[in-house]
Amino acid sequence: MTLQAYISDALSGLALPSPPWRRIGGGVWGIVFDLGDKTALKLVKHRGGIGSGAAIHEGETRALSLLGGLGGRVRTAKPVASGTFDPDTEGLADFCGWIRMAYLPGTPVADLMVQARGSETREELMRRTGEVAAQFHAASAPLAPSQPSLPAISQQRLLEIADIVGDMRQACSEVADILSAGPQHSFLHGDINGGNVLLEADAAGLVDLGEVQSGPIEIELRHARDLGGPAEAMLRGYCTEAETDLDTDRLAAAFCLNALGTLAIAMLGTVSGLDPVAARVRAHEALSALS
Repeated sequence: MTLQAYISDALSGLALPSPPWRRIGGGVWGIVFDLGDKTALKLVKHRGGIGSGAAIHEGETRALSLLGGLGGRVRTAKPVASGTFDPDTEGLADFCGWIRMAYLPGTPVADLMVQARGSETREELMRRTGEVAAQFHAASAPLAPSQPSLPAISQQRLLEIADIVGDMRQACSEVADILSAGPQHSFLHGDINGGNVLLEADAAGLVDLGEVQSGPIEIELRHARDLGGPAEAMLRGYCTEAETDLDTDRLAAAFCLNALGTLAIAMLGTVSGLDPVAARVRAHEALSALS
């Protein structure tokens, strides 16, 4: 049997459309299929990056419920159903849970960057990505529950990174202290990158909400140097849209968080193509920028 056949069999109670389904996404933690009926199905892996798949699944399920299908200039998928897999589910031992949600249209920024012709187009894509982050913050803040607050996932990640890369323990502590200082936003996406922002002509969609968290706004911009365009354009887009300034120390710490996380994942060996040596060099370069 194929993976899709195993999924269809395990979730027979949902009356899913018959496979085959078009695969529309896949990353460190999951695989996403377009079911062809205006819904999508995401499978969450047990193991991926730092942390656990169970926590990622729980976080995304909660975030989708809190947002309830955010509309307007920035959209999130409306949840339909979710659940977990029994460890003995045939053919699905790698996956801990599933989420069915409304299908979100749009083209990932990463794909648009590959298609871009010229620096002006890449700069515009970066600017729009920064604007999307700011628009999400404005729309999500009123939806954050007062009690309990969303978890400070980045702080937890730094503790986990320190356990994986022992010689970076002091650096992780320093980054954590910087990120915990100053104002904390109540509802961050936590992983805005080229694959998680879907652009349309007049709107954008945000997917992969498993690391929704509270924390400084600078965390939301930690992937700015990885999207394939000028990081400054993304930062400028955020600041213009949000009518605010970024804290340079927290921004540098956010870049360190990203680099340290990449190093830890490279050390774990759970993602192919990551070179631990190159990742360590990058982490040291990011840390050297801390004041």
